[in-house]
Amino acid sequence: MYSRSTISYREAIAYVEGALRRASADHGPTAAIACAVVGSAGELVAFGAQDGTGVLPRRLASRKAYSAVLFKRDTASVKEAVDSGAILLSRLADDDLLAIPGGVPIVVDGEIIGAIGVSGLTPQQDAEIATALSIGIQA
Repeated sequence: MYSRSTISYREAIAYVEGALRRASADHGPTAAIACAVVGSAGELVAFGAQDGTGVLPRRLASRKAYSAVLFKRDTASVKEAVDSGAILLSRLADDDLLAIPGGVPIVVDGEIIGAIGVSGLTPQQDAEIATALSIGIQA
């Protein structure tokens, strides 16, 4: 029988809450970000957004997490591969894939159990929050 490890809701919501806290601490209480956590197959497990967060960051957070888990790497690396021509997103026929920093796989014991996506700040700031959480919560 096939089985796969995936992040639990309890773990996923801890990432979401951590992202919202970190954005407020680092960028002020009005930093409007969204955070999504997907399971190992790209399914949404948890989502949260600060008050005032627009529609686009909410959508992009989910897509960043989805892209990170499907590509099995952070979306900043995916962007580099797309920019160099190594990955052609248009040929993958999946409109939810994107190459914008802010998505990071969640790895436990060498296995990807999900991914976190953050959106609402600059792509680099989104990536910093997602990366810090993917390292910090696992430690």
